[in-house]
Amino acid sequence: MSAIPDKIVSVRMPESLVKELKALAEKNHYLDISEEIRSILRDKWMKHSDPYSDELKKIRKNLAKVTVPEKIDALKTDLKKLMEGLDDIR
Repeated sequence: MSAIPDKIVSVRMPESLVKELKALAEKNHYLDISEEIRSILRDKWMKHSDPYSDELKKIRKNLAKVTVPEKIDALKTDLKKLMEGLDDIR
């Protein structure tokens, strides 16, 4: 698989957003806002490309908090919600 060459993208944004991005970049230990923006875009792209992955992570996190009998009931409830979501798509 060959590497995709980098492209430069220019975006206009309000000064207030730039300040927020700079603060986030510093908080997340990025060198500049371009790294922060790439991180945000990567996260959003991953959620868009595999929307159920995020839902499954939430389900796993919730199941880790409950006991075994509760886990079964919680899992059944979460699976029903996912199936209903699939039915809505069709």
